[in-house]
Amino acid sequence: MYVVLVNYTAPLADIDNALADHSDWIARHYESGDFIAAGRRDPHTGGVIIARPMVRGQLDAILATDPYAIQRLVRYEVIEFQALLTIPELAHYADHLAPTRD
Repeated sequence: MYVVLVNYTAPLADIDNALADHSDWIARHYESGDFIAAGRRDPHTGGVIIARPMVRGQLDAILATDPYAIQRLVRYEVIEFQALLTIPELAHYADHLAPTRD
């Protein structure tokens, strides 16, 4: 699973001009199941995306299609982690520990 920190590198006016296209992009990836959650950071310096487990190259390819990325308005910091514990609604995203040998 991934946490993607989206950091604005352009003025907010430029970000706002691309917001509709970016929102459509986010919606498409919710519908496909790639993204689990997304939203703005506080203070408003960027956003956060929680992405399901996938091959890192697949995530990088998805991020490259973000209108913000295409227009060079953001920089991404991608943090991969193993979700060992989740609420029941997210159990199918959990990374289960490999069995140990005695």
